[in-house]
Amino acid sequence: MGALTLKSFPFELRKWDTEKFESIDPTDGFGSNTKVSINRNKIIQIEPDYDSHTFNSWLTDKGRQFFDGMLRSPKSYSLNENTKTDIADIFKNLIQTLYIFDHCSKQNNKVFFFTIVFENLSLEVLSILLMISKNYSFIKLRRAENLNINNDLESNFQLNLSKHKLNSSDLCLLISNNPRYEGYYLNLNLRQRFLKGNFKCLSIGSLIDLTFPVSFLGSNFKILKDIGEGKSLTCQDLKFSKNLIFVFNNELFKRNNSENVLEIVKFLKYSNILNKTWNGSNILNPSLKETGTQALAKLAPFTTKDLNSSGSLYFLNVATNNLPNLKKIINTKLLNVNLSIPSMVLDHNINNNNHFSFFNHLNPSQKYFYLPHDTFYENEETFISTDGFIKRTTKLILKKKAKNNWQILRKFNQNIKKDLLFLDRNNNHNLDFNSKKIVDFKNFINFHYYATQTLTNLSFYISIKTQPFVLSENIPHFRQKTVKINNTKVKYWLDDFFSGGKDEYSQNSVTLNNCSRILRSESTNFF
Repeated sequence: MGALTLKSFPFELRKWDTEKFESIDPTDGFGSNTKVSINRNKIIQIEPDYDSHTFNSWLTDKGRQFFDGMLRSPKSYSLNENTKTDIADIFKNLIQTLYIFDHCSKQNNKVFFFTIVFENLSLEVLSILLMISKNYSFIKLRRAENLNINNDLESNFQLNLSKHKLNSSDLCLLISNNPRYEGYYLNLNLRQRFLKGNFKCLSIGSLIDLTFPVSFLGSNFKILKDIGEGKSLTCQDLKFSKNLIFVFNNELFKRNNSENVLEIVKFLKYSNILNKTWNGSNILNPSLKETGTQALAKLAPFTTKDLNSSGSLYFLNVATNNLPNLKKIINTKLLNVNLSIPSMVLDHNINNNNHFSFFNHLNPSQKYFYLPHDTFYENEETFISTDGFIKRTTKLILKKKAKNNWQILRKFNQNIKKDLLFLDRNNNHNLDFNSKKIVDFKNFINFHYYATQTLTNLSFYISIKTQPFVLSENIPHFRQKTVKINNTKVKYWLDDFFSGGKDEYSQNSVTLNNCSRILRSESTNFF
Protein backbone atom coordinates (compact mmCIF):
# COMPACT_ATOMS: atom_id res chain seq x y z
CA MET A 1 0.00 0.00 0.00
CA GLY A 2 1.11 3.55 -0.62
CA ALA A 3 1.57 6.21 2.03
CA LEU A 4 -1.52 7.96 3.32
CA THR A 5 -1.70 11.64 2.33
CA LEU A 6 -4.16 14.45 2.82
CA LYS A 7 -6.62 15.34 0.09
CA SER A 8 -5.15 18.82 -0.17
CA PHE A 9 -1.61 17.52 -0.78
CA PRO A 10 -1.97 17.09 -4.59
CA PHE A 11 -2.73 20.83 -4.80
CA GLU A 12 0.34 21.90 -2.83
CA LEU A 13 3.51 23.07 -4.49
CA ARG A 14 6.42 20.62 -4.59
CA LYS A 15 9.80 22.18 -3.97
CA TRP A 16 11.60 19.61 -6.10
CA ASP A 17 9.58 20.75 -9.15
CA THR A 18 10.68 24.39 -8.88
CA GLU A 19 13.93 26.22 -9.51
CA LYS A 20 14.98 29.47 -7.83
CA PHE A 21 17.02 32.16 -9.58
CA GLU A 22 18.35 35.56 -8.57
CA SER A 23 16.80 38.66 -10.14
CA ILE A 24 15.67 42.21 -9.30
CA ASP A 25 12.36 43.99 -8.73
CA PRO A 26 11.33 46.25 -11.68
CA THR A 27 8.38 47.93 -9.95
CA ASP A 28 10.36 50.72 -8.25
CA GLY A 29 13.56 52.70 -8.71
CA PHE A 30 15.74 50.74 -6.29
CA GLY A 31 15.67 47.37 -8.08
CA SER A 32 15.82 45.27 -4.93
CA ASN A 33 17.26 41.78 -5.14
CA THR A 34 14.69 39.00 -5.43
CA LYS A 35 14.46 35.22 -5.71
CA VAL A 36 12.23 34.01 -8.53
CA SER A 37 10.71 30.51 -8.40
CA ILE A 38 10.03 28.97 -11.82
CA ASN A 39 8.01 25.86 -12.56
CA ARG A 40 7.58 24.58 -16.14
CA ASN A 41 8.94 27.79 -17.63
CA LYS A 42 6.45 29.91 -15.66
CA ILE A 43 6.94 32.23 -12.68
CA ILE A 44 5.03 31.06 -9.64
CA GLN A 45 6.58 32.99 -6.74
CA ILE A 46 8.82 35.99 -6.02
CA GLU A 47 10.59 36.35 -2.67
CA PRO A 48 13.01 38.96 -1.28
CA ASP A 49 16.74 38.33 -1.39
CA TYR A 50 19.52 39.78 0.73
CA ASP A 51 21.52 42.66 -0.74
CA SER A 52 25.07 42.98 0.59
CA HIS A 53 25.42 46.59 -0.60
CA THR A 54 22.30 48.06 0.95
CA PHE A 55 21.72 45.45 3.70
CA ASN A 56 18.16 45.16 2.47
CA SER A 57 15.98 42.05 2.51
CA TRP A 58 12.56 43.61 2.14
CA LEU A 59 9.98 43.37 -0.67
CA THR A 60 6.57 44.96 -1.03
CA ASP A 61 3.35 43.22 -2.03
CA LYS A 62 3.57 44.89 -5.43
CA GLY A 63 6.97 43.33 -6.07
CA ARG A 64 5.66 39.89 -5.10
CA GLN A 65 2.50 39.82 -7.22
CA PHE A 66 3.19 41.78 -10.43
CA PHE A 67 4.40 38.79 -12.49
CA ASP A 68 0.91 37.66 -13.54
CA GLY A 69 0.65 40.88 -15.60
CA MET A 70 3.62 39.95 -17.81
CA LEU A 71 1.46 38.79 -20.70
CA ARG A 72 2.27 40.00 -24.19
CA SER A 73 0.42 39.65 -27.46
CA PRO A 74 1.35 36.38 -29.16
CA LYS A 75 1.94 37.69 -32.68
CA SER A 76 2.82 40.68 -34.79
CA TYR A 77 0.04 41.98 -37.00
CA SER A 78 -1.10 44.85 -39.16
CA LEU A 79 -4.10 46.98 -38.25
CA ASN A 80 -5.44 46.93 -41.80
CA GLU A 81 -5.10 43.22 -42.41
CA ASN A 82 -5.42 41.96 -38.81
CA THR A 83 -3.35 38.96 -39.75
CA LYS A 84 -0.02 37.61 -38.60
CA THR A 85 2.92 39.56 -39.97
CA ASP A 86 6.55 38.54 -40.07
CA ILE A 87 9.28 40.90 -38.88
CA ALA A 88 10.90 40.71 -42.31
CA ASP A 89 7.64 41.91 -43.91
CA ILE A 90 7.45 44.83 -41.48
CA PHE A 91 10.99 45.91 -42.35
CA LYS A 92 10.19 45.53 -46.06
CA ASN A 93 7.21 47.88 -45.71
CA LEU A 94 9.37 50.26 -43.71
CA ILE A 95 12.04 50.37 -46.42
CA GLN A 96 9.41 51.09 -49.07
CA THR A 97 7.87 53.88 -46.99
CA LEU A 98 11.26 55.47 -46.35
CA TYR A 99 12.08 55.28 -50.05
CA ILE A 100 8.90 57.20 -50.92
CA PHE A 101 9.55 59.82 -48.25
CA ASP A 102 13.09 60.27 -49.49
CA HIS A 103 11.76 61.51 -52.82
CA CYS A 104 9.06 63.62 -51.14
CA SER A 105 11.58 65.25 -48.81
CA LYS A 106 13.45 66.77 -51.75
CA GLN A 107 10.41 68.92 -52.49
CA ASN A 108 9.12 69.55 -48.97
CA ASN A 109 12.58 69.81 -47.30
CA LYS A 110 11.48 67.27 -44.73
CA VAL A 111 14.79 65.77 -43.62
CA PHE A 112 13.67 64.15 -40.35
CA PHE A 113 10.80 61.93 -41.39
CA PHE A 114 11.44 58.94 -39.12
CA THR A 115 11.00 59.57 -35.38
CA ILE A 116 11.63 57.00 -32.65
CA VAL A 117 9.71 57.69 -29.44
CA PHE A 118 10.89 55.62 -26.49
CA GLU A 119 10.47 55.26 -22.74
CA ASN A 120 11.58 52.76 -20.06
CA LEU A 121 14.54 51.21 -21.87
CA SER A 122 17.57 49.33 -20.60
CA LEU A 123 21.14 50.53 -21.12
CA GLU A 124 21.79 48.15 -24.02
CA VAL A 125 18.69 49.09 -26.02
CA LEU A 126 19.15 52.82 -25.44
CA SER A 127 22.82 52.60 -26.45
CA ILE A 128 22.06 50.97 -29.79
CA LEU A 129 19.34 53.58 -30.41
CA LEU A 130 21.85 56.36 -29.80
CA MET A 131 24.27 54.82 -32.28
CA ILE A 132 21.56 54.41 -34.94
CA SER A 133 20.38 58.03 -34.54
CA LYS A 134 23.95 59.37 -34.74
CA ASN A 135 24.71 57.38 -37.87
CA TYR A 136 21.66 58.49 -39.86
CA SER A 137 20.52 62.07 -40.25
CA PHE A 138 16.91 61.21 -41.08
CA ILE A 139 16.27 59.57 -37.68
CA LYS A 140 15.20 61.55 -34.63
CA LEU A 141 15.27 60.08 -31.12
CA ARG A 142 12.74 61.51 -28.68
CA ARG A 143 11.50 60.73 -25.19
CA ALA A 144 7.79 60.32 -24.49
CA GLU A 145 8.04 62.30 -21.23
CA ASN A 146 9.06 65.92 -20.80
CA LEU A 147 11.62 66.13 -17.97
CA ASN A 148 13.76 69.24 -17.51
CA ILE A 149 16.75 67.63 -15.79
CA ASN A 150 20.35 68.81 -15.87
CA ASN A 151 22.21 65.52 -16.12
CA ASP A 152 25.75 66.92 -16.19
CA LEU A 153 26.44 65.40 -12.76
CA GLU A 154 25.13 62.17 -11.27
CA SER A 155 24.11 64.07 -8.14
CA ASN A 156 21.47 65.92 -10.19
CA PHE A 157 19.41 62.87 -11.13
CA GLN A 158 20.02 60.10 -8.59
CA LEU A 159 19.63 59.44 -4.89
CA ASN A 160 22.90 60.11 -3.06
CA LEU A 161 21.62 59.00 0.32
CA SER A 162 23.30 56.09 2.10
CA LYS A 163 22.62 54.78 5.59
CA HIS A 164 25.83 56.31 6.91
CA LYS A 165 24.87 59.67 5.41
CA LEU A 166 21.37 59.43 6.84
CA ASN A 167 22.63 58.59 10.34
CA SER A 168 24.78 61.73 10.38
CA SER A 169 21.76 63.98 9.68
CA ASP A 170 19.00 65.15 12.01
CA LEU A 171 16.57 66.78 9.55
CA CYS A 172 15.01 65.70 6.21
CA LEU A 173 12.77 67.75 3.91
CA LEU A 174 10.57 65.84 1.43
CA ILE A 175 9.37 67.91 -1.53
CA SER A 176 6.59 66.59 -3.77
CA ASN A 177 7.11 62.88 -3.16
CA ASN A 178 5.65 59.89 -1.39
CA PRO A 179 8.51 57.55 -0.44
CA ARG A 180 6.11 54.92 0.88
CA TYR A 181 4.77 54.28 -2.63
CA GLU A 182 7.56 55.56 -4.88
CA GLY A 183 10.57 54.28 -2.93
CA TYR A 184 9.69 52.01 -0.06
CA TYR A 185 13.35 51.35 0.74
CA LEU A 186 13.91 55.06 1.39
CA ASN A 187 10.80 55.18 3.53
CA LEU A 188 12.07 52.18 5.50
CA ASN A 189 15.42 53.90 6.14
CA LEU A 190 13.69 57.12 7.21
CA ARG A 191 11.51 55.19 9.63
CA GLN A 192 14.51 53.37 11.12
CA ARG A 193 16.38 56.66 11.48
CA PHE A 194 13.39 58.26 13.23
CA LEU A 195 13.13 55.38 15.71
CA LYS A 196 16.77 55.93 16.69
CA GLY A 197 15.88 59.44 17.89
CA ASN A 198 17.12 62.99 17.27
CA PHE A 199 15.62 63.11 13.78
CA LYS A 200 12.82 65.20 12.29
CA CYS A 201 11.12 64.87 8.90
CA LEU A 202 9.32 67.72 7.10
CA SER A 203 7.15 67.37 3.99
CA ILE A 204 5.80 69.75 1.35
CA GLY A 205 3.03 67.87 -0.40
CA SER A 206 -0.17 65.98 0.23
CA LEU A 207 -1.18 64.69 3.64
CA ILE A 208 -0.21 61.02 3.56
CA ASP A 209 0.69 58.29 6.03
CA LEU A 210 4.40 57.42 5.92
CA THR A 211 4.21 54.99 8.91
CA PHE A 212 6.19 57.46 11.09
CA PRO A 213 5.49 61.02 12.33
CA VAL A 214 6.00 63.71 9.66
CA SER A 215 5.41 67.46 9.94
CA PHE A 216 3.47 68.64 6.87
CA LEU A 217 4.18 72.25 5.93
CA GLY A 218 1.60 72.56 3.14
CA SER A 219 1.10 71.79 -0.52
CA ASN A 220 2.03 75.07 -2.24
CA PHE A 221 5.36 76.13 -3.70
CA LYS A 222 4.96 79.47 -1.96
CA ILE A 223 6.11 77.69 1.21
CA LEU A 224 9.39 76.72 -0.44
CA LYS A 225 9.76 80.29 -1.71
CA ASP A 226 9.30 81.69 1.80
CA ILE A 227 11.92 79.25 3.09
CA GLY A 228 14.42 80.46 0.50
CA GLU A 229 13.71 84.11 1.38
CA GLY A 230 13.91 83.44 5.12
CA LYS A 231 10.29 84.37 5.86
CA SER A 232 9.12 81.02 7.25
CA LEU A 233 9.33 79.69 10.80
CA THR A 234 10.80 76.52 9.35
CA CYS A 235 14.02 78.44 8.65
CA GLN A 236 14.91 78.06 12.33
CA ASP A 237 14.88 74.28 12.03
CA LEU A 238 16.91 74.44 8.83
CA LYS A 239 19.47 76.86 10.28
CA PHE A 240 20.21 74.82 13.41
CA SER A 241 20.02 71.44 11.69
CA LYS A 242 23.01 69.18 11.15
CA ASN A 243 23.62 67.91 7.62
CA LEU A 244 20.27 68.85 6.11
CA ILE A 245 18.81 66.42 3.52
CA PHE A 246 16.50 67.37 0.64
CA VAL A 247 14.59 64.69 -1.30
CA PHE A 248 12.86 65.70 -4.55
CA ASN A 249 10.59 63.62 -6.73
CA ASN A 250 11.33 62.94 -10.37
CA GLU A 251 7.81 64.14 -11.22
CA LEU A 252 8.83 67.63 -10.10
CA PHE A 253 10.89 68.10 -13.27
CA LYS A 254 7.75 67.96 -15.43
CA ARG A 255 6.90 71.49 -14.28
CA ASN A 256 7.88 74.41 -16.50
CA ASN A 257 9.56 76.21 -13.58
CA SER A 258 11.38 73.18 -12.17
CA GLU A 259 14.77 74.82 -12.73
CA ASN A 260 13.72 77.79 -10.61
CA VAL A 261 12.70 75.48 -7.79
CA LEU A 262 16.16 73.92 -7.77
CA GLU A 263 17.72 77.40 -7.72
CA ILE A 264 16.03 77.99 -4.36
CA VAL A 265 17.74 74.93 -2.95
CA LYS A 266 21.07 76.03 -4.40
CA PHE A 267 20.60 79.41 -2.76
CA LEU A 268 20.70 77.67 0.62
CA LYS A 269 24.34 76.84 -0.06
CA TYR A 270 25.18 80.51 0.35
CA SER A 271 23.54 80.46 3.80
CA ASN A 272 25.97 77.79 5.08
CA ILE A 273 23.13 75.27 5.32
CA LEU A 274 24.50 73.28 2.40
CA ASN A 275 28.24 73.71 1.96
CA LYS A 276 30.89 72.28 -0.33
CA THR A 277 31.58 69.35 2.02
CA TRP A 278 27.94 68.32 2.28
CA ASN A 279 25.54 67.79 -0.62
CA GLY A 280 22.12 66.97 0.75
CA SER A 281 20.20 67.28 -2.52
CA ASN A 282 18.68 63.94 -3.64
CA ILE A 283 16.41 62.96 -6.54
CA LEU A 284 14.08 59.98 -6.07
CA ASN A 285 13.28 58.19 -9.34
CA PRO A 286 10.18 55.95 -9.13
CA SER A 287 11.25 54.08 -12.29
CA LEU A 288 14.14 51.61 -12.47
CA LYS A 289 15.05 52.75 -15.99
CA GLU A 290 15.05 56.52 -15.46
CA THR A 291 18.52 56.84 -13.89
CA GLY A 292 20.17 54.89 -16.71
CA THR A 293 18.46 57.06 -19.32
CA GLN A 294 19.79 60.23 -17.71
CA ALA A 295 23.25 58.70 -17.30
CA LEU A 296 23.65 57.97 -21.03
CA ALA A 297 22.40 61.12 -22.75
CA LYS A 298 20.09 64.09 -22.54
CA LEU A 299 17.36 63.73 -25.14
CA ALA A 300 14.66 66.17 -26.15
CA PRO A 301 11.00 65.31 -25.45
CA PHE A 302 8.44 64.45 -28.10
CA THR A 303 6.50 67.54 -29.22
CA THR A 304 3.70 68.43 -31.62
CA LYS A 305 6.28 69.76 -34.07
CA ASP A 306 7.97 66.35 -34.18
CA LEU A 307 4.63 64.68 -34.82
CA ASN A 308 3.81 67.07 -37.64
CA SER A 309 7.22 66.79 -39.33
CA SER A 310 7.47 63.00 -39.19
CA GLY A 311 6.23 60.71 -41.89
CA SER A 312 6.80 57.57 -39.80
CA LEU A 313 6.60 56.98 -36.04
CA TYR A 314 8.23 54.20 -34.07
CA PHE A 315 6.84 53.82 -30.51
CA LEU A 316 9.31 51.72 -28.54
CA ASN A 317 8.17 50.51 -25.11
CA VAL A 318 5.87 53.48 -24.60
CA ALA A 319 3.16 52.59 -22.08
CA THR A 320 -0.07 54.58 -22.09
CA ASN A 321 -0.28 55.18 -18.36
CA ASN A 322 1.36 58.16 -16.64
CA LEU A 323 2.43 59.85 -19.88
CA PRO A 324 0.59 63.20 -19.87
CA ASN A 325 2.93 64.72 -22.44
CA LEU A 326 2.11 62.08 -25.07
CA LYS A 327 -1.62 62.20 -24.36
CA LYS A 328 -1.64 65.99 -24.69
CA ILE A 329 0.14 65.83 -28.06
CA ILE A 330 -2.18 63.16 -29.43
CA ASN A 331 -5.30 65.04 -28.31
CA THR A 332 -3.95 68.21 -29.95
CA LYS A 333 -3.32 66.23 -33.11
CA LEU A 334 -6.88 64.93 -33.22
CA LEU A 335 -8.41 68.38 -32.64
CA ASN A 336 -6.31 70.14 -35.28
CA VAL A 337 -7.36 68.88 -38.69
CA ASN A 338 -4.69 70.90 -40.49
CA LEU A 339 -1.87 68.79 -39.05
CA SER A 340 -0.70 65.85 -41.11
CA ILE A 341 -0.92 62.31 -39.73
CA PRO A 342 2.08 59.98 -40.18
CA SER A 343 1.70 57.44 -42.96
CA MET A 344 3.31 54.63 -40.98
CA VAL A 345 3.21 53.72 -37.27
CA LEU A 346 5.27 50.97 -35.62
CA ASP A 347 4.02 49.97 -32.19
CA HIS A 348 6.87 48.09 -30.46
CA ASN A 349 5.44 47.35 -27.01
CA ILE A 350 4.53 44.42 -24.80
CA ASN A 351 0.80 45.03 -25.18
CA ASN A 352 -1.08 46.57 -28.07
CA ASN A 353 -1.78 50.28 -27.68
CA ASN A 354 -4.87 50.23 -29.88
CA HIS A 355 -6.97 51.89 -27.20
CA PHE A 356 -4.99 55.03 -27.95
CA SER A 357 -7.41 57.27 -29.86
CA PHE A 358 -4.60 58.26 -32.22
CA PHE A 359 -4.26 54.71 -33.54
CA ASN A 360 -8.01 54.29 -33.90
CA HIS A 361 -8.22 57.29 -36.27
CA LEU A 362 -5.77 55.87 -38.81
CA ASN A 363 -7.39 55.42 -42.21
CA PRO A 364 -6.86 52.32 -44.41
CA SER A 365 -4.23 54.10 -46.52
CA GLN A 366 -1.98 54.46 -43.47
CA LYS A 367 0.09 51.55 -42.23
CA TYR A 368 0.07 50.34 -38.65
CA PHE A 369 2.19 47.42 -37.45
CA TYR A 370 2.29 45.94 -33.99
CA LEU A 371 5.60 44.40 -33.00
CA PRO A 372 5.69 42.76 -29.54
CA HIS A 373 8.89 42.12 -27.60
CA ASP A 374 10.04 40.01 -24.68
CA THR A 375 9.09 40.60 -21.08
CA PHE A 376 11.40 41.51 -18.19
CA TYR A 377 12.41 37.93 -17.28
CA GLU A 378 13.05 36.92 -20.89
CA ASN A 379 15.96 39.32 -21.44
CA GLU A 380 19.49 39.92 -20.22
CA GLU A 381 19.49 43.63 -19.47
CA THR A 382 21.33 46.18 -17.34
CA PHE A 383 19.89 49.05 -15.33
CA ILE A 384 21.10 51.73 -12.92
CA SER A 385 19.02 52.06 -9.76
CA THR A 386 18.05 55.39 -8.25
CA ASP A 387 20.83 55.05 -5.66
CA GLY A 388 23.48 54.43 -8.35
CA PHE A 389 23.92 50.65 -8.19
CA ILE A 390 24.24 48.76 -11.48
CA LYS A 391 21.59 46.02 -11.61
CA ARG A 392 21.75 43.13 -14.07
CA THR A 393 19.11 40.59 -15.00
CA THR A 394 19.44 37.10 -16.43
CA LYS A 395 17.23 35.23 -18.84
CA LEU A 396 14.99 33.05 -16.65
CA ILE A 397 12.17 32.15 -19.06
CA LEU A 398 13.18 30.51 -22.34
CA LYS A 399 10.99 30.89 -25.41
CA LYS A 400 12.29 29.90 -28.82
CA LYS A 401 10.21 32.25 -30.95
CA ALA A 402 10.62 35.27 -28.68
CA LYS A 403 13.03 38.07 -29.61
CA ASN A 404 14.24 40.84 -27.37
CA ASN A 405 14.56 44.53 -28.18
CA TRP A 406 18.29 44.37 -28.82
CA GLN A 407 17.90 41.67 -31.48
CA ILE A 408 15.08 43.52 -33.24
CA LEU A 409 16.97 46.83 -33.31
CA ARG A 410 20.10 45.07 -34.55
CA LYS A 411 18.02 43.57 -37.37
CA PHE A 412 16.60 47.01 -38.04
CA ASN A 413 20.11 48.49 -38.29
CA GLN A 414 21.23 45.75 -40.68
CA ASN A 415 18.28 46.35 -43.02
CA ILE A 416 18.95 50.09 -43.11
CA LYS A 417 22.63 49.57 -43.94
CA LYS A 418 21.77 47.04 -46.64
CA ASP A 419 18.80 48.60 -48.43
CA LEU A 420 18.82 52.34 -47.65
CA LEU A 421 21.94 53.30 -49.55
CA PHE A 422 20.15 56.26 -51.15
CA LEU A 423 19.61 58.04 -47.82
CA ASP A 424 22.02 60.48 -46.20
CA ARG A 425 24.39 58.92 -43.72
CA ASN A 426 26.48 60.80 -41.21
CA ASN A 427 30.21 60.23 -41.17
CA ASN A 428 30.13 58.28 -37.92
CA HIS A 429 31.37 54.86 -38.95
CA ASN A 430 33.33 54.53 -35.72
CA LEU A 431 30.09 54.59 -33.73
CA ASP A 432 28.71 51.57 -35.55
CA PHE A 433 29.34 48.23 -33.88
CA ASN A 434 27.81 45.16 -35.50
CA SER A 435 28.21 42.52 -32.80
CA LYS A 436 26.31 39.26 -32.65
CA LYS A 437 26.86 38.68 -28.91
CA ILE A 438 25.24 40.83 -26.26
CA VAL A 439 28.31 40.42 -24.03
CA ASP A 440 30.57 42.13 -26.57
CA PHE A 441 28.07 44.91 -27.02
CA LYS A 442 27.89 45.54 -23.26
CA ASN A 443 31.66 45.86 -23.06
CA PHE A 444 31.57 48.23 -26.01
CA ILE A 445 29.02 50.62 -24.49
CA ASN A 446 30.78 50.48 -21.13
CA PHE A 447 33.99 51.68 -22.80
CA HIS A 448 32.10 54.58 -24.40
CA TYR A 449 29.86 55.77 -21.58
CA TYR A 450 31.38 54.73 -18.26
CA ALA A 451 34.68 54.96 -16.40
CA THR A 452 36.09 51.43 -16.49
CA GLN A 453 38.49 50.02 -13.92
CA THR A 454 40.26 47.81 -16.50
CA LEU A 455 40.21 47.38 -20.26
CA THR A 456 39.59 43.63 -20.23
CA ASN A 457 36.71 41.85 -21.91
CA LEU A 458 34.78 41.80 -18.65
CA SER A 459 35.27 45.45 -17.75
CA PHE A 460 31.51 46.10 -17.85
CA TYR A 461 30.83 43.54 -15.14
CA ILE A 462 33.47 44.94 -12.76
CA SER A 463 31.54 48.20 -12.32
CA ILE A 464 29.31 48.09 -9.25
CA LYS A 465 28.06 51.62 -8.68
CA THR A 466 28.18 55.04 -10.27
CA GLN A 467 29.96 57.40 -7.87
CA PRO A 468 28.59 60.96 -7.97
CA PHE A 469 30.76 63.96 -7.30
CA VAL A 470 30.09 67.62 -6.61
CA LEU A 471 31.89 70.61 -8.14
CA SER A 472 32.58 73.27 -5.51
CA GLU A 473 33.36 76.83 -6.51
CA ASN A 474 34.21 79.91 -4.49
CA ILE A 475 31.27 82.11 -5.40
CA PRO A 476 31.38 85.65 -3.98
CA HIS A 477 28.41 86.95 -2.02
CA PHE A 478 26.22 88.99 -4.31
CA ARG A 479 22.55 89.48 -4.88
CA GLN A 480 20.97 86.61 -6.75
CA LYS A 481 18.88 87.11 -9.86
CA THR A 482 15.12 87.20 -9.55
CA VAL A 483 13.34 83.98 -10.47
CA LYS A 484 9.63 83.47 -10.96
CA ILE A 485 7.87 80.76 -8.98
CA ASN A 486 4.29 79.83 -9.78
CA ASN A 487 2.30 79.57 -6.57
CA THR A 488 0.62 76.32 -7.49
CA LYS A 489 0.30 72.98 -5.81
CA VAL A 490 3.02 70.40 -6.18
CA LYS A 491 2.45 67.25 -8.20
CA TYR A 492 0.54 64.57 -6.33
CA TRP A 493 0.70 60.83 -6.62
CA LEU A 494 -2.96 60.29 -7.48
CA ASP A 495 -2.66 56.64 -8.54
CA ASP A 496 -2.89 53.92 -5.95
CA PHE A 497 0.01 51.77 -4.88
CA PHE A 498 -0.93 48.54 -6.67
CA SER A 499 -1.90 49.46 -10.25
CA GLY A 500 0.02 52.76 -10.46
CA GLY A 501 3.69 53.43 -10.88
CA LYS A 502 6.07 53.62 -13.82
CA ASP A 503 6.37 49.90 -14.55
CA GLU A 504 4.43 48.35 -17.43
CA TYR A 505 3.33 45.15 -15.69
CA SER A 506 1.35 46.16 -12.58
CA GLN A 507 -1.50 47.68 -14.59
CA ASN A 508 -2.07 44.30 -16.32
CA SER A 509 -1.90 42.18 -13.16
CA VAL A 510 -5.20 40.66 -12.07
CA THR A 511 -4.05 40.30 -8.47
CA LEU A 512 -2.88 43.90 -8.18
CA ASN A 513 -6.05 45.20 -9.83
CA ASN A 514 -8.16 43.34 -7.27
CA CYS A 515 -6.02 44.78 -4.45
CA SER A 516 -6.45 48.22 -6.00
CA ARG A 517 -10.23 47.82 -6.14
CA ILE A 518 -10.33 46.82 -2.47
CA LEU A 519 -8.10 49.75 -1.51
CA ARG A 520 -10.29 52.27 -3.35
CA SER A 521 -13.42 50.90 -1.67
CA GLU A 522 -11.90 51.33 1.79
CA SER A 523 -10.19 54.71 1.32
CA THR A 524 -10.18 57.76 -0.92
CA ASN A 525 -7.49 59.43 -2.98
CA PHE A 526 -8.61 62.98 -2.24
CA PHE A 527 -6.22 65.12 -0.20
